[in-house]
Amino acid sequence: MRQHTAIALLLLYLLVNTQLQEIVRIPVLLEHFSEHKQKSQDINFIGFIVLHYFSGDIKDSDYQRDQQLPFRGTHCEEVSISIAIPTDSFEETLPVISYTMAKVGLYVSPFNSSLYQFTIWQPPRA
Repeated sequence: MRQHTAIALLLLYLLVNTQLQEIVRIPVLLEHFSEHKQKSQDINFIGFIVLHYFSGDIKDSDYQRDQQLPFRGTHCEEVSISIAIPTDSFEETLPVISYTMAKVGLYVSPFNSSLYQFTIWQPPRA
């Protein structure tokens, strides 16, 4: 149930706040193509797309219908609403972390330690 609700809310968000709402208008594209097909039998779908999307802004007799096609024209139909719902009680205790300070010396001796004398891996000798 939660997964279905999450998917529904995600789709609602995508439809309202992105250009995914243009995909809802694909049936208008198909209907308009069939109208052009009835007027002229020699037009194919690629020619229809080129005519309406790549031939500039042609103002002909069906200009208003052309503006209803997906990804066509400017649409400012976006509304964004944010709602904060306070919870009844929310108390989260953070764990207490204690730190102890240790003194660390910054001086490093330039001489080799005597610990390296009897190991296999010894520092290079001069």
